[in-house]
Amino acid sequence: MGSAFQPCLATTGIGSLPFVDADEAAAFLLDAGLSIPFWPQLPRRSFAEGMIAQYGSGMPCVRLIPDRGVVCLDTGTRMSELEEFYGRFFAEDPSLFPMSSDEAAGLPAFERLAAGRRQPFVKGQTTGPVTLCTSIFDPDRQPLFSDLDLRDAAVKTIVRKVQWQIERLKPLAAEGVLVFVDEPVLAAFGSSSYLYLSEAVVHEMLGEVFAAITGAGAITGIHVCGNSDWGMVARSGVQVINFDAYQYGPSIALYPDDLAPFFERGGCIAWGIVPTTSAVNEVTAEGLLLRLQACFEALRRKGFSSALLRERAILTPSCGTGTLTPCEARRVFELLGQVRELALAAGEV
Repeated sequence: MGSAFQPCLATTGIGSLPFVDADEAAAFLLDAGLSIPFWPQLPRRSFAEGMIAQYGSGMPCVRLIPDRGVVCLDTGTRMSELEEFYGRFFAEDPSLFPMSSDEAAGLPAFERLAAGRRQPFVKGQTTGPVTLCTSIFDPDRQPLFSDLDLRDAAVKTIVRKVQWQIERLKPLAAEGVLVFVDEPVLAAFGSSSYLYLSEAVVHEMLGEVFAAITGAGAITGIHVCGNSDWGMVARSGVQVINFDAYQYGPSIALYPDDLAPFFERGGCIAWGIVPTTSAVNEVTAEGLLLRLQACFEALRRKGFSSALLRERAILTPSCGTGTLTPCEARRVFELLGQVRELALAAGEV
């Protein structure tokens, strides 16, 4: 499926919305004119829907403390919790790793409202294993990442949750499911704060999740809401790279030697061209199209054809819209549709 995926300026979103009512959020997305609608994450509705809490739930030794807004480690019963966890994991039954309606109210709402409207593609998302494992700490401020057993359990929790999610989404999609693995921490890859993150370890962690997604018949994507080492990301084996192209668009052209094999194996770029900051109140669709054209031009100068770039392009907001007002979120998706229309009308982006 992945090599045949040619989105041709399709539109989708990242995950979070600023609504608190799940039905309102799902209805909004299904009526937003997106080529690839997605189920909404609603962090304002519940602490449990924050990106760390949502996927940290169910992991051994991970505790959610809603009244403090904290997700932390408690290893007091480490061995028994790991034993119970691996017992569930090796049963190879994703239904043993469901996301509850408190953790992901937008998913069942999306299912209900999308039933009978079968889209060509639908999108899901998961917090990435690297971000998850570097964002949860024990009382001594040591990250979960430092514990090899708990790190492995974290990756495997995501594996089963994403398999469960894909099975829920498949009946809604005529052609396939796209899943973005959200890895904001990779915007800091190589920085002094994350020198312990080697490319080999990042690829190993991501690779297990990507294998689960492709094994379930879905398309892999990665979302990094910032700049990164795009060569490292392209070498991960992912099928779709999504990033903040509004701020960092031309930076991806610095990695032509890694993008060439990425495109050869069917890779696509999801350009996060609409800002999800207060800048959304100032920009115009015409101005955003100019930014997108500058991104394409930077890659054309490295030898990639206009036809290839257009065929393998998805358009998205730069990040989730959960921190915006509902009015601003609506404007984000209105602009997204307008940019697509202008790009299609332009013929050559």
